[in-house]
Amino acid sequence: MSCPRKTVAKMKKAVDLTNLAFHKNGPKSFKQGVGALLVALDRAEGSLTNRELVDALGMGRKGVKTIVKKAMRSEFVTIEGVEGEKKTYRVVLTEEGAKVAAKRAEADKKVAEKVLAGLSDEELEQLAAICDKIIVNVKEMGINGKKHKAYRHNHRCRKHAPKHAAKKCCCKH
Repeated sequence: MSCPRKTVAKMKKAVDLTNLAFHKNGPKSFKQGVGALLVALDRAEGSLTNRELVDALGMGRKGVKTIVKKAMRSEFVTIEGVEGEKKTYRVVLTEEGAKVAAKRAEADKKVAEKVLAGLSDEELEQLAAICDKIIVNVKEMGINGKKHKAYRHNHRCRKHAPKHAAKKCCCKH
């Protein structure tokens, strides 16, 4: 294995373990994706349009809509129409949603501190700079963090997943 490949493998393992640490040590009261939605809204001072959420969460409109519905059922958010825009709506944190978002942010802060506890301030700055360079390189490759349409189709059409893999699907897409 080449040096860059070993480094990327170690980086991937570190990211995977970090994600597990956040999952294990974060609040357990969220349905999938709702925690990220609440954090995004909290960072944006309580409200974002559906289009802004697509960018903030790095997912498609349908995925955002599903997460917003889950958060609405838990009474963490409400939806308001945007004047002059037919297909745009604003997602707003409720008082309960703001409390839960603050709880999530605090839990995330504690986990981040534990994960990075062995690094000095200088090393943290270096790590952040290296991550920024990697992000730029990946984006220059045309990768923006959103899921590819074919990937989403395979998940919608589980019945035909083996045929999708063999490129023999009977579905119209």
